[in-house]
Amino acid sequence: MPAPKPNWFAIASVAYTVQPVSTIPMTWKSWLVVMVSDPYNLGQSGSRMPNMQFPNLDPIPIPAPIWLMKVLSLLTLTLHFFAVQILIGSLVAVIYFSLKSKGQGASANQVAALAVARRLPIVMTFVINLGVPPLLFAQVLYGRALYTSSVLIACQWIAVVFLLMGCYWLLYRIADRTGLGKPSHWHALGALGLAAIVGHIYATNMTLMLRPEVWQAMYAKTATGFQMPPNDPTSEARVTFILVGGLLVGGFWLTLHSRLKTISDEAASVLRSTGSVFAVIGAIAELGVGYWAYSVQPSAVTDGLHSTFYQVSIGIWAIGYVLALLVAGLQVLKKATTALLSTIGGLGAFLGIAGAVIVRDGIRDATLKLKGWDIWLRIENSNWFVILLFVILFVAGLVAIGWLLSVMKAAKPITEKVNS
Repeated sequence: MPAPKPNWFAIASVAYTVQPVSTIPMTWKSWLVVMVSDPYNLGQSGSRMPNMQFPNLDPIPIPAPIWLMKVLSLLTLTLHFFAVQILIGSLVAVIYFSLKSKGQGASANQVAALAVARRLPIVMTFVINLGVPPLLFAQVLYGRALYTSSVLIACQWIAVVFLLMGCYWLLYRIADRTGLGKPSHWHALGALGLAAIVGHIYATNMTLMLRPEVWQAMYAKTATGFQMPPNDPTSEARVTFILVGGLLVGGFWLTLHSRLKTISDEAASVLRSTGSVFAVIGAIAELGVGYWAYSVQPSAVTDGLHSTFYQVSIGIWAIGYVLALLVAGLQVLKKATTALLSTIGGLGAFLGIAGAVIVRDGIRDATLKLKGWDIWLRIENSNWFVILLFVILFVAGLVAIGWLLSVMKAAKPITEKVNS
């Protein structure tokens, strides 16, 4: 009988060892010895584990309670998705306004485009900074799966950095060209395309981490990291849900802009009417795409979401988007809006995103549990000093942001004027 081949794939999973936690010395030399001496992933048992799908645990336990890590992850991810959808909706609006104002000089559409375009780099700042914390929390909680999937599509994963840089550069170009009265729809379309590609890569990775059954075959096919995983019906639904939500959240973002004192009444009317229609279309689409994303999940996964907690979360998702739809419809019918009405609609959309994020987390946990990994069985060793320090700094950061916003509000406004 031929000797079994070493499980080099388990070794290649970044920064993870092949021994049980209790047997691993905490030095890199000993770690290297373990890697070389146990390529078959025998562990303590001394027998092969052919059904093992996940790399063994990191010897460093989770530094905070799992529930706390989950709460922080869900909160920051909700904020990140909200900012992403503002960015998506804003880019669609700039494309629309730019096409509408082509060849018309300093028209109301150009001023509306400028009001949105000038704030695009700021929105992107929130997108990136709010995207880092949930990714870090995911790495801590699900590193065994997430690092492995990241290695398998390493080229695309690393390309995210450069794609974001290109998107960021285009946002500044859009703001400059719009301020000069030049068409910017091609630049906005390019930025939207780059943002969509980044979203697709993220959805691919977050789906691949739930599919350990394809990891070995992918690594055997190529170890370059330049490949895409086999098709998964849930991946496209993930991306579509976020992109379509841009019309909803971005729509209310436009109606808020219509309240600016620095734009003409004609531009305010354009922002108000366009944003209201965007929000109606986006709310209807989100309800449909959300149902699609849930329905394509395997029945064994959805069966794990029948608890009261997840049923309430689904209800929050539906109520939030229905509320946003009602507010948007009211704005369309009245052909008017108020800051309060736009805020209520935005809060409805935020609730919908929050409910969807919780259900998404439940789908991930249920899927991994079916494949042999229960996140709630992770070993904890809470460092409460570090946790308290984090909370203090987090609150201080929120206070600082609030102060900066108050300073910005009190500053002398700059008139939105196109220099054609």
